[in-house]
Amino acid sequence: MIQTLLAFVAMASGQTTDLRCPVMGSPVNANSPSLEYAGSKFSFCCAGCDANFTKTPEVFLAKRREAKQTVGTFLFDPVSRQRLNIDKAVATADFDSIRYPFISEANKQAFLASPAKYATVPPKESLYCPIGKEEIPTHSMASDYMDHNGVRWFMCCSNCVGVFERGPKDSLVAGLESHVHPIKVVAQAHDHGHQAEPETKSTTKVKFGKYEAVLRIPEGGLYAQKEIDVEFRVTDTTAKDPVEEGFKGVGGIEATAIVTMPSMHGMPPAKPKVHREGVPGDYGIELFFPHGGEYKIDLTLKMPGQAPQKVAFVVDVKDEKPATTPAAQPYTLKVVDWPKQALAGRAIPLKMRVVDSKSGATQKSFDLAHEKRFHLLIASKDLNWFIHEHPVMAKDGTWSIPIKFPAGGDYWVYGDVAPAGKGSRVLIAKVAVQGPKPTWNTKLIPSTQATSGGLQGTLKTHGIEIGKMATLTVELKDAKTGKPAGDTVKWLGAAGHMMIFHQDGKTVVHSHPNETAASTAQVKQGKVSFTGRFPKPGLYKVYAQFSWRGAIRTLGFALEVK
Repeated sequence: MIQTLLAFVAMASGQTTDLRCPVMGSPVNANSPSLEYAGSKFSFCCAGCDANFTKTPEVFLAKRREAKQTVGTFLFDPVSRQRLNIDKAVATADFDSIRYPFISEANKQAFLASPAKYATVPPKESLYCPIGKEEIPTHSMASDYMDHNGVRWFMCCSNCVGVFERGPKDSLVAGLESHVHPIKVVAQAHDHGHQAEPETKSTTKVKFGKYEAVLRIPEGGLYAQKEIDVEFRVTDTTAKDPVEEGFKGVGGIEATAIVTMPSMHGMPPAKPKVHREGVPGDYGIELFFPHGGEYKIDLTLKMPGQAPQKVAFVVDVKDEKPATTPAAQPYTLKVVDWPKQALAGRAIPLKMRVVDSKSGATQKSFDLAHEKRFHLLIASKDLNWFIHEHPVMAKDGTWSIPIKFPAGGDYWVYGDVAPAGKGSRVLIAKVAVQGPKPTWNTKLIPSTQATSGGLQGTLKTHGIEIGKMATLTVELKDAKTGKPAGDTVKWLGAAGHMMIFHQDGKTVVHSHPNETAASTAQVKQGKVSFTGRFPKPGLYKVYAQFSWRGAIRTLGFALEVK
């Protein structure tokens, strides 16, 4: 890998094969640890291989190149040099035992035309950003890289690489010799076991062929629960603009967009409108993010006289911005025909409509989200009573279902819906019920143990930081035998469902496990992992639901997040 790479493992199509262990050449174990070396990630077939690889990585890589086996995944798009997870790549290609991800098909084609140009690795590297003046723990924590005088310099953020490109490079790296060293295995990657992967840096600039697309993030950043028009500009980097500084904008593009949240498996994609602005090359996307986290914006650009081009941006969305006056939501959930004397213990017809906040029209078209178009979540005001149901919609857009409330009091009504093409969101309403006081404890007390129908669960967290995605694992056991309950089955298309409610009742996350080989293997061991984001401190009620031995089991936990 240190020397110039010479031979394709894949043909010109960029065909990919299963990854192999760089030491033994055997299939990779999904639960194996991972190591990072020369900007690539490597996994192994069994215990001990990782330690052997650390001693002489080049010896093992040479053997795999000779055997024409693909054993590692590069952590960056080699053409744009931007950090890119392999599962978020638009395309991939294998070259000299390494799998390379690309943010666009155009970048892949540029790589295939001259693979050695992009895959050659300098003999030295520095995991110290020369602009930000800070150490970067691993390659996977860098945003970009730049090669200069035989050294690959990794950058801490996307702004730094631009400063480094403009130079003067020699002056910028002067005095940093102690941070330069021959390439070596630096650390374990952060995406194995139960650890959450570090949040990816935003990607707001994409080069494809002679063109460049730049997403213009507002100065204050992006926030959840707010409609916003975000501009992007497409320029021809071979044509200087005779009037404005920079390159000439490309007009006449017909663009479509799809927005997804990779960390939230099963969330339906949003298809926001894209329109042209008044300046050639400038376009706007009408965005709405249901909650904070990392989102991917895929664009298809139909440029005049050319084949469609696909590019992707990755943006970090902050949690809802506190305000004295709450921002108007694009949709609201309205409870209709609620009886004045709704009594506990009796089946009450709960009727609801999803209404467009601007036009007042009832929404009648919804996308499927985990096999249903409406997930109804109802919780008591104290959050210690909870149900998850699925109402039926009439032709006029009214959703209805009979509900028997157990006690008098106020209840939260949550509609987890995905209006057609707009992506998922949780809409909130309230209802009041007459009747006796609750028989359950109405205090929210932290607890990580719960049992339902003989299924015992222990909630384990792996370090919760406010405003960052966290992993929550529920370890399941048969309460009678104490053995792991690895015989749960999928319900509504997922190994489990998790609902997270802040004590104020207004912050809600509906999460599902990832559908990966590693996650599936973990479920069979009685461990189900979810991802969730805790936007503010306080007490949170967490409900996890599983299908086990013919019934849905609901486990209730509570956490205090500081």
